[in-house]
Amino acid sequence: MSKKSAKETIGTSQFMSKFFKSNKEFHYNYEDTAKPYIVSTGSLILDQFIGGGLGAGLQRFIGCNEGGKTNEALHVMKNMLETVEKTKGLYIKAEGRLSGDIQKRSGLKFVTDPEDWEVGTCLVWECNIYDVVFDGLRELLKNNPDKEKFCIVIDSMDGLIPKSDLEKTTSDAAKVAAGASLTSDFLKRVSLGMGKFGHMCIMISQVRSTIKTSQYAASDPNNQTNSSGGNAALHYPDWIINFEKRNQADLILQDQKARPSPENPIIGHYAKVHIQKSTNESTGMRIRYPIKHGRSDGKSIWIEREIIEMLLMWNFIEKSASWFKFDEELIKYLDDRGIELQEKYQGMKALYDLLESNEEVTKAMHLFIAENVFA
Repeated sequence: MSKKSAKETIGTSQFMSKFFKSNKEFHYNYEDTAKPYIVSTGSLILDQFIGGGLGAGLQRFIGCNEGGKTNEALHVMKNMLETVEKTKGLYIKAEGRLSGDIQKRSGLKFVTDPEDWEVGTCLVWECNIYDVVFDGLRELLKNNPDKEKFCIVIDSMDGLIPKSDLEKTTSDAAKVAAGASLTSDFLKRVSLGMGKFGHMCIMISQVRSTIKTSQYAASDPNNQTNSSGGNAALHYPDWIINFEKRNQADLILQDQKARPSPENPIIGHYAKVHIQKSTNESTGMRIRYPIKHGRSDGKSIWIEREIIEMLLMWNFIEKSASWFKFDEELIKYLDDRGIELQEKYQGMKALYDLLESNEEVTKAMHLFIAENVFA
């Protein structure tokens, strides 16, 4: 038999095995895949719709100012650092916005010196140069001998500029769509490895206004969002979550029936998100979850209010006039854990006070929801 004939008899499995081995530096087949994980967003309501939380890979948060993008990204980072082994946070500060209040609310330990960057902490990298940030991230992901996992927050993609534009004056023309081009190149290089090795990258983007030359001009049906970054920033992320503008109706007042005033302060608000891309068919959903003002250490999401709202939604709390009665199944569940409750409470405030004054009750009800609603 000729050499050519012998070569033709090689099966597809043997051929691909040989090809993989000879080109192994160009693919990840021989690399260990990180164990999958799900990181809670911090909100029971949001987690319910997105399958329990976010996983490794690329995620994108977009929206208007004060929509809650940065705070939610840091919530996710805190939960990842607390629940996923050998995780470090990395915050790319490209806009100059990481106030003391935001840091206090997040509950994260921030460091600015790489020598102090330990597992469980977040390194703040103050840089807004596309080329430097993206090259640094690529090298970081490659130079990881301890196989640590990173939760990377880029805040924001709009704050980054190409190095070539750094020395230009205001009157000099900048390259059109340079940011989108660099973003595309970066995502092509890192997206596959990001999920493979268990890293999460949250890219924060601002909304952009669309200027029409004519009032009769048709909208582009292919535009998934009204944010910048080009098509690559739409295709590569697993999730795109749009944080919408807060309106008067979203405010939570001490007395919800009266107008806000010094005597009737705003004690919280509802964050509103629109799922614009998902991995579980929740695309198109609009979700609200409560935020309580004045909290710190990663507790600004009003979990006690969420618990009450979900128990009411699933009829584990029955409402009759101003009275609220716990379901027997819930009472027994808590009783089995040594927690005694009254059967009835008058007024919603009494329910909120019950949970906010007793962390043990809050944790038990949270677990009850996880076992009986999310299961």
